[in-house]
Amino acid sequence: MKHYKDTMDNLRFTPEQKAHMVDRLMEAAGSSHRRPHTFRRGAAVGVAAALALSVGVAGATGVLEDVGKSFSAIFGASAQTEVIDQIGYPVGASATANGVTITADAIVGDTYSYAVVYTIQREDGEALVSNDVLARASDTAALPLTFQSQDTTPRDYKGGSHARHWFYDADPADTAIQFVELRTQDIPLEPGALTVQFQDLELYNQDYTARTTLAEGSWTLNFQLDFENSSRVLPCGQTFQLNGTPVTLNSVTLSPLSLQVDYTVHWAGDPSTDWIHSLPLSITYTDGTTLDLSYAGGFSTPEEDSVSCRRDVIFDSIRPLEEVASVTVGDVVIPVTP
Repeated sequence: MKHYKDTMDNLRFTPEQKAHMVDRLMEAAGSSHRRPHTFRRGAAVGVAAALALSVGVAGATGVLEDVGKSFSAIFGASAQTEVIDQIGYPVGASATANGVTITADAIVGDTYSYAVVYTIQREDGEALVSNDVLARASDTAALPLTFQSQDTTPRDYKGGSHARHWFYDADPADTAIQFVELRTQDIPLEPGALTVQFQDLELYNQDYTARTTLAEGSWTLNFQLDFENSSRVLPCGQTFQLNGTPVTLNSVTLSPLSLQVDYTVHWAGDPSTDWIHSLPLSITYTDGTTLDLSYAGGFSTPEEDSVSCRRDVIFDSIRPLEEVASVTVGDVVIPVTP
């Protein structure tokens, strides 16, 4: 676990990203690498259900916005609706404390990863954050907010996880703000209940050295993890060289949402050697374009004469697997057949 955390701590962040992730954007088990995201401020994210005074779950009865619209600020307005509808669904669970309601709008997921968009707004219709706070976030930066604490727990889950999350304003024309969490587990997810707890919404000062309480309260939401399995396990077992050391590719799991790669480095030397970021990783699409995944996070576990490694990433955009021609790990090219 120490090496897991050390590996995560060595990930590269810009100063701005570090500021946004201070204190509360690191989970106890570590954190994956975060990329800057472009928020499409003109993209509306609808409130998933009418505000409630207690925790509740609304069914998909027409009052919920479509999943693609909820995720347009995360994966882009051009994200293919049929793909998002396949891997996600509207939620509508909400909780209210001290006049502020948090609603889980929608969720998308696969074997190892999921993303949830939440809407946060006041019951009285007034703006939750001032225009001055909104002005502190450009079109490509997160709002200077955090929760005092947050916990996301799948029922009966025994593994670890890491996440990245941030606040943003999907629609400047309304009074709500949004919060998104992208989380990856280290063992496959099982269908079942997911409990999410939030405590006290806080605002960072200008230099991110202190926080003040913006909305005091405790919010607990319960909803279901039940994704259609869109992941594909690619043929593995290949060996290749990484920095002159033999590596065995154990498994590659690909979905429209994410990529997970497990490999073993046959190495008995210095256990602090970075076998994560030195691994070339990319996707080639059928149109000839290539997606460089060098920013992907990961962790490693030293063993007696080898190092077990994992790299994983949730994509910035969602594309159907039919558009993927191949995945390249090191110098191994794995075709993705329809």
